[in-house]
Amino acid sequence: MRTTAPTALPRPRVVMVLLAGRGAYRLAVYAAGLILLAVWGPDEFAAYAGPVGALAWYTVAVSSGPEKAALTLIARPGGAHLHRLVRAVAVTGLAVPLAGWLLLVVAGAGDTAVRYAAAATAAGGIGCATVLVALYRLRGAPLVDGAAYLAVAAAYAAAVALALAGAGATQVLTALAAAGIAVNVALLVGLVRGDRSTPAPPGGTPGPAAGADTAREPAAQHPAPHEGTTRCADSAAGHGDAVASDVPALPRRVALRAAALLGVAELLGTAGASALYAALAALGDAAEISLFYVLVVVTSVVSTGWGYLLRLVQPAVADRYERAGELAGWRAARRTLGATMAFGLPAAVALTAAATAGAGPDLVYPAIAVEIVLFGANAVSALLLEVSGARGRRWSAQAAAAQFAVVAGTGWLLVPVTGALGGVAALVAGELVRAALLWLAAGRAVSR
Repeated sequence: MRTTAPTALPRPRVVMVLLAGRGAYRLAVYAAGLILLAVWGPDEFAAYAGPVGALAWYTVAVSSGPEKAALTLIARPGGAHLHRLVRAVAVTGLAVPLAGWLLLVVAGAGDTAVRYAAAATAAGGIGCATVLVALYRLRGAPLVDGAAYLAVAAAYAAAVALALAGAGATQVLTALAAAGIAVNVALLVGLVRGDRSTPAPPGGTPGPAAGADTAREPAAQHPAPHEGTTRCADSAAGHGDAVASDVPALPRRVALRAAALLGVAELLGTAGASALYAALAALGDAAEISLFYVLVVVTSVVSTGWGYLLRLVQPAVADRYERAGELAGWRAARRTLGATMAFGLPAAVALTAAATAGAGPDLVYPAIAVEIVLFGANAVSALLLEVSGARGRRWSAQAAAAQFAVVAGTGWLLVPVTGALGGVAALVAGELVRAALLWLAAGRAVSR
């Protein structure tokens, strides 16, 4: 029987501080863009915005999977040693574009290539920092998260000051990339010092019984998967719970596989939005493109905040379903997915009927509200499935792939006819398909 207390939810005051740090960062990014446009004019700003927009996906690629894998696995029995692996994966995501950037600079490459390499390094820096601050939160030092993002926000303010002093796009991107590197170096130093000040937890090497990412499969029959074992606290290091000698360590390939699967949904979500932008660009209507951009900014602000809150509670949710078993996670997700479709399907039918009856372009506003609700509900369901075990992570990745196909295909069909409304309708359709597929997968597993 477990002897340690379940992972605690973050205190409200801590959550407010963390949200303030992330909020300051987002505000700095948006404000910097507007100010740089005003200072430089459209031509120089395009030299900045082009690389930044083209490489935005890289932040998601570096951060999403490793962060979610860390929050899901490290607090599990046998997962404490995965701290170093997750950290190495994140640092690699920064080191690769940094090496390319330095090579281009040394080789005397043109400004365009250097700008794109600097933008990739800046994007990798944000992604790496996202993972590293998650490791700090797992170690019981959540306020480092807020401090790191405030530092990045300050870097954007400094970049604006450089532009006001006459710096161009290349210099500003260089400054942002350098600031990201500095923040990550500071974060890494703190984590390494934490490693050295604390002995390694028991079970740090894989045991003979830990051969695949199926550690939770027996939990469907045995809701207390580790009954008969004990876990000792490792709170001094913040490594989560260390494990007793009779609990094998999770293999590193489990974490790598989880990181790959858990990053799929967010990466494909970004790709789906890009496909809709491409469809609108082909339409060539500037007003519709601008409207869709504003709507996406609104939904991005909401979804980013909601996703961050889910990341904060993810260790506690993972701890709960570690004890309850994967079957409990499937059932909880299926209930949430049922409620999602009970809301989403009638709402989609009503929006379609209104569009068919000749409702005006203002229909796009209730449509984006429906999309935001569906996204939020699906994010909860995906979390429940992803922390339940390997099968839940596979279902989530497969549903995200289907969602991307629906968003891209539906968007290219509807955008030429209805503009921005067609893009939002494609997003709604994608969320409904994702919910339906997850509901079916969880239902089949529960009924066995």
